Amino acid sequence: MTIFRSNFVDTTRLTYAFVSSSEPDTIGVEVALDGNVLLDVSMDEDGKITVLFDEDGHQAEFELNELRAVLTKCETELNDWRNRLTAPGEMWSKT
Repeated sequence: MTIFRSNFVDTTRLTYAFVSSSEPDTIGVEVALDGNVLLDVSMDEDGKITVLFDEDGHQAEFELNELRAVLTKCETELNDWRNRLTAPGEMWSKT
């Protein structure tokens, strides 16, 4: 495998789109740069978070602390969304 270096992603240019799916039942955040999805961060109703990385070679390189900040932002937003969905009477409520 050959890996090519590129410029670091300017995280101020990232956009975040909130998405949901019923197959499987997940909520998620798509992180994009110039319309190209770089990361898909998803959470299931049990709170398990997964991260899918773009494999189409959009030449995305993150400085580690910037990537951590992006993932933390996604995790925080997903936890807030999950908390609303698990409230009594809501879609993911166990009661």
